[in-house]
Amino acid sequence: MRMRQLQCFVVLAEELNFTRAAQRLNMSQPPLSTQIQTLERELGTDLINRTSRKVALTRAGERFLQRARNILDQYERSLQEIREIQQGQDGMVEIGTTGSILRGGLSELLSSFAASHPRITLRVHEQSPVAQINEVRRRRTDVSFNRSIPHDEELAHEYAWQEELVALVRSDHRLAGRASVSIADLRGDQFVVLQSESSDFAAYVMSYIVASGYRPRISQQVIDAQSIPSLVAAGFGVSIVPAGIAKLTTGPLVFLPIRPDPPHSEVYIIYHQHDPTPALQLFLAETRRMLGHDPVGTP
Repeated sequence: MRMRQLQCFVVLAEELNFTRAAQRLNMSQPPLSTQIQTLERELGTDLINRTSRKVALTRAGERFLQRARNILDQYERSLQEIREIQQGQDGMVEIGTTGSILRGGLSELLSSFAASHPRITLRVHEQSPVAQINEVRRRRTDVSFNRSIPHDEELAHEYAWQEELVALVRSDHRLAGRASVSIADLRGDQFVVLQSESSDFAAYVMSYIVASGYRPRISQQVIDAQSIPSLVAAGFGVSIVPAGIAKLTTGPLVFLPIRPDPPHSEVYIIYHQHDPTPALQLFLAETRRMLGHDPVGTP
């Protein structure tokens, strides 16, 4: 089995058309058909159903598609790592996170690490919490900074830091001049919230509001907390967000501490439990040192 065969299969599976797939691969149709047939012989099964009208994946082809993509991803990443070693770099760490966590302190941590270890490349990918965990599980990224804890024996998690949650209102809101607010003060407002199913953090915020004695009237639901300030500024309601979102946020907005008993959000470091990659292990060790604690999470 060759990488070119896998590449041909993945492109054909995406296009489901030999002409378009051949064009994407910069080859003619006969060699493409030969590559697919050779792959099928080596696997001992048909991956493609061919008719005069259409091309479709067989059941085996559907199952094999994700495996083929993973193999190609790993292959491309290995080539990139080799190139970087040849260029004098010592490795690369792929990092998944959200914009709100970046603003909440992660950007400073990454900046400090990069300054101390310039030969290691850091690549940040902004993704939803669920996507981050899936990407670490599939080994497409090395580490995730996430407000949700994975329920997977292959993944380990460690507590990183805690961030206070604050109320976000427009500057012309009736409470904007207060030094602080309570959740009860917001009872009459509409809320902009994260989709509850998008993360454990979103579910926690909703449960915190409900525990105060009322169910919020929701005007908008979003996936990424970074989207919330724009909607609040546009007049769609108020929200409860991590304090870090206040950093670099502009517009007619006010961030108010919640008192008494302010809610908090924990950020966790998530990584594959059995990943000996030197660059990742160095990154984890330095991160723990910069945060001032040893790993305390459970795998």
